[in-house]
Amino acid sequence: MYEKIYLKSEIKAAITLYIRPDTRKQKVIDLLNKEEPIINNIKSRITRQGIQAAFQKLRTFINRIPPSQNGYIICSTPDALAFIDDILVPIDKYYCGGEFYADPLEEILVQRLHPIGIITIDTKEATLAYVGKELQILKHMTSGISGKHGKGGQSQRRFQRKRQEEVKHFFRRVCDASKIFLTTYSVEELLLAGCGMTKDHFLKDKGLDPELKEKVLKTFDTQYTGEEGIRETLHKALPQLQKNAFAKEVKTVEDFFDLLGKRFECVVYGHEQIMKELPMIKRLIKIEEHEKNYNKTTSVLRFKGEHYDKIKKLGGIVGVKC
Repeated sequence: MYEKIYLKSEIKAAITLYIRPDTRKQKVIDLLNKEEPIINNIKSRITRQGIQAAFQKLRTFINRIPPSQNGYIICSTPDALAFIDDILVPIDKYYCGGEFYADPLEEILVQRLHPIGIITIDTKEATLAYVGKELQILKHMTSGISGKHGKGGQSQRRFQRKRQEEVKHFFRRVCDASKIFLTTYSVEELLLAGCGMTKDHFLKDKGLDPELKEKVLKTFDTQYTGEEGIRETLHKALPQLQKNAFAKEVKTVEDFFDLLGKRFECVVYGHEQIMKELPMIKRLIKIEEHEKNYNKTTSVLRFKGEHYDKIKKLGGIVGVKC
């Protein structure tokens, strides 16, 4: 929504207003009355006229809006006004500048991520991880399951029964630990991975909470089950994780490095090189710390992780020309 508003406005002037649902309209009007003299004293005539036009649209809109159970996020420019009233607004905020002030909205949307849980498991260990704003390793467990027994006869059968009981006990421990995905770290989807058939046996086992079992998106074969296995699972699952913002950022960066390896002439990185080749660049990827705006289609990386660090090492910004 706000990107369309920004593109429509020829004069770089915008007023952004966040209103909590419990904020009285009179309080907002009083705020606007306080800000109006400041706007009227802007030195640049073009900027002043643009902000004044946006301000009058905003004032008219405020006088007409009914109460909202979620509050309002409003952006007014000289030639457009748009608002959102379907997102719960936790703050009151007024901002006047060259474009829509998106930071509070982005913070709100981060809370609405599509979080993912990951379990990697084999007969030696299991690891639980959470993917929200970042990748978090929640728990690592060792099984204590006995190794395979080579003897025959009754001794082998007793050992096999003992080992089966150990496997069941380990599965119960992992199932109990996985309940964290229904409480502290509630997830929308669950990925299950590991080497061999253990993950499949674990999924068929009746110990996993039915609600979590319904959330299992897919199972993945991996070489590892520790933290390395978690990252391997995330990498393999990226094409399916379209709703998770962290995963989207990881995939964006992976696609860039894939292009870097195959068609080096299509990529550019570093501020100086970006400026030199800007007319040929179709899209940019930059870290959040890199504040300069290049007026190009840009993917902003907001979540810390390996993908973020990779772009940071390339000057914090990279471009794609193809």
